[in-house]
Amino acid sequence: MPTESLILPEYRLIWQRYWGSLLRHEIFAARDHVHNAPDYDPSFDVLQDFRGTEETELTHSEVILLAESLKAQRQDIGIPLRLALLAPDDLGFGMGRMFMTLVGDDPLILTATFRTLDEVVNFLALSPDAHVLIRDMATDKIPGTTDRRQTPPRSG
Repeated sequence: MPTESLILPEYRLIWQRYWGSLLRHEIFAARDHVHNAPDYDPSFDVLQDFRGTEETELTHSEVILLAESLKAQRQDIGIPLRLALLAPDDLGFGMGRMFMTLVGDDPLILTATFRTLDEVVNFLALSPDAHVLIRDMATDKIPGTTDRRQTPPRSG
């Protein structure tokens, strides 16, 4: 599964993108890569973008492991996290909801699963500039998307 992790300090955002088949060890590797980056800030919001995934090989046990790992990490850091999961397809959305349920009501983690980027923008309170950047950059590598940079924005 190809991944890309972008730390966008000007928007206080970490944007992690995934393509192809979703595997647990690659999610952990992408997370570790971000945490070891010189400009990593644990107070930044996180957008996990699964629009490019074609299938998931994650088991229920692995989703539990991911949720428990996140909760333990946040307890160690002691800094709250706002995490948006963007998964437009039914399977990805369902897996995201399962992850949310497993994280539960941890006071240091606010997470939600969305089908559209517009919903993510509202949840994370992203600026219009960040919205446009994510919208336009996402079309660069996600199979089946069209380049909307040439399309004028919709009115009203």
